[in-house]
Amino acid sequence: MPDICAIFTHFNSRERTLTCLSRLAQQTRRPEHIVIINNGSADDPTLPEARAFAEQTFSADTLHILQMESNLGNAGGCARGLEYAFSTIKADFTWVLDDDSWPRPRTLENLLAAPAEADTVRMSAVIDPARGDELSWPLTIAGNGPDHWKNALRRADLPEGNLIPSRGGWLGALYPRKAWLKAGLPTEALFIRGEDEEYPWKVREAGFKFITVLNSELEHPSASIPLIHYRIAHRSFFYEPGLHISRQYYKTRNWAWLQRLRAPHNYPRRLAACGFYIILSLNAMLRSGEISIPRIYTLFRALHNGFYGKLRPF
Repeated sequence: MPDICAIFTHFNSRERTLTCLSRLAQQTRRPEHIVIINNGSADDPTLPEARAFAEQTFSADTLHILQMESNLGNAGGCARGLEYAFSTIKADFTWVLDDDSWPRPRTLENLLAAPAEADTVRMSAVIDPARGDELSWPLTIAGNGPDHWKNALRRADLPEGNLIPSRGGWLGALYPRKAWLKAGLPTEALFIRGEDEEYPWKVREAGFKFITVLNSELEHPSASIPLIHYRIAHRSFFYEPGLHISRQYYKTRNWAWLQRLRAPHNYPRRLAACGFYIILSLNAMLRSGEISIPRIYTLFRALHNGFYGKLRPF
């Protein structure tokens, strides 16, 4: 039986963290280890509650709490958690969660039961119960030709079957030890809104494939305001109205930084991509009534920093 370690970050989220822990206790196939990465203060009152719950509910030494020296964001915290799971606990797989992503009772069991070829990462389907179990966000799936991908916005857009070849993902992914050995860790400085694309890209570059297991359902809220979607030449651009300006910064900066990783010496391609990003972002800001000097400045600053490989904080 493989040794599974579930990881998620905690930061000022007592109810969400304890709910996530409770949902892990309800699994028909429980993980052998759970790692909570605390991005807040060491004396957070949630931590003793979590320990007490774990002592009463799980086997001894199931729960591990890692105290970060400062708030490293989800990317930084999960990078530390992934490293701890594989190097210290010696887990066979790490299951990536978040404090507000809650597995249903058979989520892990169904994920592990899904047949997978070697060098394949299995992912839970991330759904929103408040929207009738629709996809929480677009899922990138195989298109009509080699290296062609498309975005499924709803369950109705998905092909038939339980196993859906996907481009990759972070939340709900069950990463094997071999992926960590080959691809390393997420980049800590991404902070937030970057590990969901950067680490799957690293893992794909290391020779792995991804599949989404539809009957392995992970509950996670979707954006409070519907995404604005542009599709140009088989490529999609999504703008999330209502996003805090700091999160907009990290999302944009990390996107530009990832383009740099993919094409470090192809400046014309990256400049063109940034140009389209600016045009589409400004258009979406106008449509959503969010266009303002601070947001426009943040857009250009984020793209500049990411383009030149400078992962400066907000």
